[in-house]
Amino acid sequence: MIINGFNIAAERVNLLIALTMLYMTVATKPRRTTGLSVVFYGQVLSVINIILHMACIWFIDFSTATGGFIFRITVLLFYATYLGILVLLFTYIHLLSLKQRENLDTLNLAVIAFSAVYIIVVLCIFLTDSYITVVDDQYRFTSLFYINIAFALADVVLVICSAVANRKGIPRVLIKLLYMFVPFETIVLIIQLIQPQFVILSVTYVVPFMLCYIIFHSNIYDEITGCQNKQAFESHIALSKKAKAKNSYVYIMFPRFRNADSVELLETAKKRISTKIRMLEQINSDARVYEMNVYTYAIILPEESDEDVNKTIVTIKKMLDEAMEEWEYSNRPEYKMVVIGGQIRIEDAMQLDVFSNFLFEKSKVDYVNYYEGTAEDFEICIEQKEIEHIIIDIRNKGNLNDPRVIAYVQPIYDVIHDKYSNAEALMRLDVNGKVISPDIFIPLAERVGCIHTLTRIILNKVCYAIYEMQDYYNFEAVSVNVSLTEFMDYCLHDELIEIIKRNGIPCSKIRLEMTETMTSDEIEAINHNMEEFNNAGVHFYLDDFGTGYSNLERIVSLPFKTIKFDKSLLYKSMDDPILLQLIQNMVDVFKSHGLIVLVEGVENQTQAKLSKKIGFEYIQGYNYAAPVPIAKLPEFFEAKRNEMKGCFYQNKRGKVMDRV
Repeated sequence: MIINGFNIAAERVNLLIALTMLYMTVATKPRRTTGLSVVFYGQVLSVINIILHMACIWFIDFSTATGGFIFRITVLLFYATYLGILVLLFTYIHLLSLKQRENLDTLNLAVIAFSAVYIIVVLCIFLTDSYITVVDDQYRFTSLFYINIAFALADVVLVICSAVANRKGIPRVLIKLLYMFVPFETIVLIIQLIQPQFVILSVTYVVPFMLCYIIFHSNIYDEITGCQNKQAFESHIALSKKAKAKNSYVYIMFPRFRNADSVELLETAKKRISTKIRMLEQINSDARVYEMNVYTYAIILPEESDEDVNKTIVTIKKMLDEAMEEWEYSNRPEYKMVVIGGQIRIEDAMQLDVFSNFLFEKSKVDYVNYYEGTAEDFEICIEQKEIEHIIIDIRNKGNLNDPRVIAYVQPIYDVIHDKYSNAEALMRLDVNGKVISPDIFIPLAERVGCIHTLTRIILNKVCYAIYEMQDYYNFEAVSVNVSLTEFMDYCLHDELIEIIKRNGIPCSKIRLEMTETMTSDEIEAINHNMEEFNNAGVHFYLDDFGTGYSNLERIVSLPFKTIKFDKSLLYKSMDDPILLQLIQNMVDVFKSHGLIVLVEGVENQTQAKLSKKIGFEYIQGYNYAAPVPIAKLPEFFEAKRNEMKGCFYQNKRGKVMDRV
């Protein structure tokens, strides 16, 4: 198409491309990253600049004062939007380096300097009308009209300099694209200068913004299911939050696909799932389905009314149940479905992800395939997440005296000598002034890989307390629980023994408790550590005996000194004579092998009498002593020197102790 001697066919095509990309950016919920706003505004300016460029060409043939005014305003806006495009292109490349993203001073200085020079030069040309001339009684552009192209070439140089300087921090794919595209852009700009009658300037900025969108921000639809991915889901959540929209969320998981290694099985599953998605789209056109990964799908249901949402949820479950019935039994994947209602105020996609995983775990514990989250569930989930943050912070700081880990102990009664001579160390966690029990935070610590740090801290605090009282009280030892996963480290003994010795106490004053749930694959590492600990004088309790699956041969083969019977065995034996006789026989067998037997969880006199009758040498439980802060442990032990009773004394660290 020719207008006033200029061929603008390429500009019309680029305008169509720019409008298409802008529509896709708005409609497809792209990944909301730091650079997305740069790409979006770049696309907007691209559309405006192309229109203004073509308008400049159209209005140059003005014949009235009004036409001249419109032309000049159009030229000024053309220059202004082109400056915005150049700045955004340079900014985007600069922001791709994480190092530069954290320090924007260099970017700001470069942008200010570049913009200042551009504005001064353009204003000089604009105010003097140097960009147009009269030829044969018609207005024509001079070469100075294309001064913006000179700045575009300068911008290319700045982009190259920024990319080279930050090449280690910029994605390799972008570096490769720069190597290919920079020469192309330079050639196009030079051609535009040489042959201005062929307008192709927009190619130099429409294509870069298009590539940036496709590579880094586009969320492609799956060709089979028609679903977008997790990034699109997160973008939808962010937009809903901004618009204050109320949504319900349905998560569907197919656990069997988590470790599926059959491509054919996954493809078959996708096809069947896509059929159900098409049915859902017909039932509720507002529902949006996202493929989070190969085994999890998420559905966003805008809440127009609770009745409509509940109806859709019931329909989804019905479709899943029907799909399971249609599936061959041997390949049936089964499903888990959790629902998060709109009454639960979700802050962002990350919080939603955490809560959905929490509900999936809860459904697993409750042995159900459908679970609807409640406000109480959400509060527990948020509390657990806060606990996880505290635990991770404790691990990262690595302070063995961290006050957030509180040491408690439960004294253990010595049946033979009728006194307390041992105790088990127990942990509590201080979370913003609230004391959390180990039943809650220990599984979380194991999940986030922080359990070993907690073990080191509690051991250090126990050793400190033992050092304070070892010269003044008669006692055997204090036991500390150690997670089985920690024994997979062949150097565990070195680290824990070093903590014991650093506190100046004999290793024999520490016992370690380990659960029965060990497998044959773990025996080698466990046996190695146990031998090293035993050689140093640290003896072992086998904790929770009767709840695991280790056989007697394995127990006897490992260097345990004490077998700690779980309370569940004692409770059940009170109503089961056969089990009672079995426990009696096991106690006799362990004693015959030189092992010490202990029972825990004794809460009343009836249980205490039965425990003594069976032959347990040590008894632990509320009937004898409840858990207390470790500072109160000396109250249960026998003082070494009777003449010290009723007196105060100073310990080795100069602190005044309680009366003995």
